[in-house]
Amino acid sequence: MAPTTNNNFRSTDRQSNLRANIFLTECLVVLSAYVYALNHRLGPVSESSRMLLLAVFGAIYMIRVNVMSRFLLKRELAVEELTVVALLWLPSILTSFVALATTDVDLSTAKCVAITAIYVLGSYLNTYSELQRKIWKGDMKNKGRCYTEGLFSLSRNINYFGDTVLFGAWAAATGCWWNIWVPIAMAASFWFYHIPDKEQYLAKRYGRDW
Repeated sequence: MAPTTNNNFRSTDRQSNLRANIFLTECLVVLSAYVYALNHRLGPVSESSRMLLLAVFGAIYMIRVNVMSRFLLKRELAVEELTVVALLWLPSILTSFVALATTDVDLSTAKCVAITAIYVLGSYLNTYSELQRKIWKGDMKNKGRCYTEGLFSLSRNINYFGDTVLFGAWAAATGCWWNIWVPIAMAASFWFYHIPDKEQYLAKRYGRDW
């Protein structure tokens, strides 16, 4: 899930689960529409391994981002995440995945395994890095300190890299190379927009530690 660019949201602690509940509802609606459209275009799961894989990827992603937004991040969800991300960005991606998915050739077992492995790797890099940070931040002796350990010791933006990897695998599962625009656009938005914003915020907050 791409972050917003309003620095205020990073330092705003959550006051209630209202926005998390709104986000969950939006994700359920988007996921339901996505699975319905997949079934209409690719046929039932029993007849299409591509349909099964794309549906499972969608379900796992929605579960993961909701676990992260509700339990791993202590900050409040930004309005942009409830609107631009949940109602525009994600639906645009899923619409492309459905509309451009290959219907004439199904996925082989080998391709399913390879694509799933890459998807799992990306999900692991994104979510486990956040879990490691939450556990570390939960220790009072680390209060006010910048976390640079665990997976974040490999890259300051390992979570963004994980998102790019998993969406690359998700796009590959559609069987249409036109969907490569998704991981490319995501990587570009991270590199040119979100990372500079985060770097500026963290440099200001942590100074020399960052």
